[in-house]
Amino acid sequence: MLEDLSISWSRWLILVLFIIGIIILVGFIISVMERNLRTGYFSRRTIQYLRKFKILLEPFGLGIILITFALINPLVHGSLILISLALAFIPLRNYFTGHFLLLNDAFSEGERIKVNGNEGVIDKMDRLGLTLQIKEGVRFINYTTLMTDGFTKVEGERLEGINFLQIVPPETMEDKSIRHLKDKLFACPYIDWFYPPEINRVDQPNQQIAYKARLRVRQDQHLKHLMKLLEDWGYQCRPIL
Repeated sequence: MLEDLSISWSRWLILVLFIIGIIILVGFIISVMERNLRTGYFSRRTIQYLRKFKILLEPFGLGIILITFALINPLVHGSLILISLALAFIPLRNYFTGHFLLLNDAFSEGERIKVNGNEGVIDKMDRLGLTLQIKEGVRFINYTTLMTDGFTKVEGERLEGINFLQIVPPETMEDKSIRHLKDKLFACPYIDWFYPPEINRVDQPNQQIAYKARLRVRQDQHLKHLMKLLEDWGYQCRPIL
């Protein structure tokens, strides 16, 4: 009976490649839509639905891969999977707990939460835990700790600070366009892309190209990090009113 359920290695490998391909494709579509979000081609809600689909797709795909792997040789492979699951119980618990939390719209990067007396802003959410930006620095917290000890979402503005910057590209820069500047800023972790930056060209007496940017940063201290990053890219940057 078990032999009737078994599958070949070739079919299993094709299935694995198919599932991985779908996950990569969905991630690529989300990335493209996020870039075009600034121009209004796609709605934020559509991207949120796709993100949730990708969150559900990963553990579902992993489950299919494990089940079909066991069917190649039910006795041997099934035993290997059970042993592996037992040894990797803690990381797997963090993984699935994290995916459960990521489905909650109120729990996302940029939100201010309080965990075990530490209040900060969620800077990054990985598969096994999150990075919390607190006053003393950065703290990594796994998802199991969040579920066991609990956390409090601090009400108020999601992110802090609207700032105005004058940004001047260097004369030696080949591409001085607004599009080039926006593309570089898009990968910046200090900007809140729920409030896309407004960048406009300003007239300069010496005909030099300069831009005025209105943007929102995650935390007040992120402004200096953003300005330092712009300077590293070669731009001159200063705050203005």
